Amino acid sequence: MKQTILNLPVSESTEHIKKSLLDKGFTLFCDINHQANANSVDLEMPASRVLIFGNPLAGTNLMLKDITMSIDLPLRLAIIDKDGQTILIHQTSEDYCNNYQVENHPVLEKIETLFTTLTSELS
Repeated sequence: MKQTILNLPVSESTEHIKKSLLDKGFTLFCDINHQANANSVDLEMPASRVLIFGNPLAGTNLMLKDITMSIDLPLRLAIIDKDGQTILIHQTSEDYCNNYQVENHPVLEKIETLFTTLTSELS
């Protein structure tokens, strides 16, 4: 898992990432706002969002290699406020290779490039 400090607050970072993903042709399946969910039951927590997104062609190709990877697809990333810092968290290709039989799969390089691009857009 990789963690990167971002320069924008969680809400602005989330909106930027969502727009960037959509502009790149990804499907945004879900935007989970943990802070809002906590507030709905009278609990407080720092800002925390999880985006679930993907590309069915790429994800399907990974699952055809190792169907157990379906537990980690579509892709997800978290944008959290930890002690006043906004942090982007996501799995790495190494994580996927350690957990699934997908080593050297060409889609993994594309995933790494995507996360690097998203991070550089916000850092």
